[in-house]
Amino acid sequence: MRAARVLTFAALAVVALGLAAWLGLGRPPAVPPSLAGLPLTHTTQGAEALAEIGRLHGKRILLRDAWVAHYERNAAVAMLYVSRSHLGPVARWQFSRMVDGIGRGAANTEGRFTHLKARTEAGIPLYSALGLGQVHYFYRSGPAIVWLAADAEVAREALADTIRLIR
Repeated sequence: MRAARVLTFAALAVVALGLAAWLGLGRPPAVPPSLAGLPLTHTTQGAEALAEIGRLHGKRILLRDAWVAHYERNAAVAMLYVSRSHLGPVARWQFSRMVDGIGRGAANTEGRFTHLKARTEAGIPLYSALGLGQVHYFYRSGPAIVWLAADAEVAREALADTIRLIR
């Protein structure tokens, strides 16, 4: 009887963890202290980061939370935008809309992205595009959407660091 209770509790814990992941509960990814050897110069979180992401899209995006990190050294720059939706399926839908829009040539408030490419890196399906003088990489991880904008000379290393730190 005791073994049955323990198994029932374990099964409920697994279901609860799966539901929490599906809902997008839990801690947001931490802001990396550096990317591609570039130190973190400043970060924006909470309402200010949500407003910045909304401004870039030209509309309010329904998100649970977000942060924006700026990395720079010797004129090399990388920006990392991480947002979390309330639900994993919502993030999947938002991500697919973003990819479709870029593929159609839609612009954001800063400009247009070109050369959209899909690939898998370190087991993560991701996209890349060119625009605004930088290389852009973006992917979805559960309820989180990760967007990296980096100068060409640091882009590949910044991507490797981002994937290693934010999965």
